[in-house]
Amino acid sequence: MSRVLPAVLLGLGLAGCVATQKDVLDLSQQSDDLKTQVSALNKTVESMQANQADLSVQIKQLREDLAAYGETVKASMGDMGKLSAKLDELGSQLAGKVTQLGTTLAAAQRKGLEEQKAALDEQKREGSATELFVTSEKRLQTKDYAQAAAGFADYLKRFPGGELTDAATYDLGLAHFGLKQWEKAGRQFAVVLDQYPKSGQTPGARLHYALCLVGMKKSLDEARAYLESIATDFPKSPEARDAKAALKNLAAKPAKR
Repeated sequence: MSRVLPAVLLGLGLAGCVATQKDVLDLSQQSDDLKTQVSALNKTVESMQANQADLSVQIKQLREDLAAYGETVKASMGDMGKLSAKLDELGSQLAGKVTQLGTTLAAAQRKGLEEQKAALDEQKREGSATELFVTSEKRLQTKDYAQAAAGFADYLKRFPGGELTDAATYDLGLAHFGLKQWEKAGRQFAVVLDQYPKSGQTPGARLHYALCLVGMKKSLDEARAYLESIATDFPKSPEARDAKAALKNLAAKPAKR
């Protein structure tokens, strides 16, 4: 048994050494791991510190940008105030111009309506005048001299200065001539000759004025002069032929004043 005990103690000693060596190796491995973790942590801290520096710079830049933006906003608000005032002024001017334009348009519309009404009235007036003239002309052609004379006289009274005034005056003379009212007829022909010397009725007015003088048996020399002027001034007119025949009838008559 004395031999066995040392052997056991030797075995325990060797086992203790082995266990201690393993623990040392494990501890060394843990130390290395810890160093690695510490190194990684240091890198992380350094990275965070760098990021924090960048973040500080960014925050500072952001503050500067915000300050500049604030100044820009203030300036913009001032400009907006000026723009608002300008818009109010333009709105006021525009309202005034719109009002003025509305007044002008209303006046132009009233004027246009008045002109249209005047034109319609004139058309109606001309239509009535033409209708009266045509009716009187038909009566003259059918030798209804009394009604024709009344119609032409009415025309001249209602439409003085109308487009057919010279013709109506001449036809009124013809109506009186048909009624052998020489003086009344001669007065109308004299008006045509005096007031409408360029009228197309001039040859007929000269002829009938002269015939009225013959009918009244006075101023035959004047009548002869008018008859002769027709052949001279209007040689191709139908009245020139009638004037020549009238001159032959006057040739045998003594001149009277």
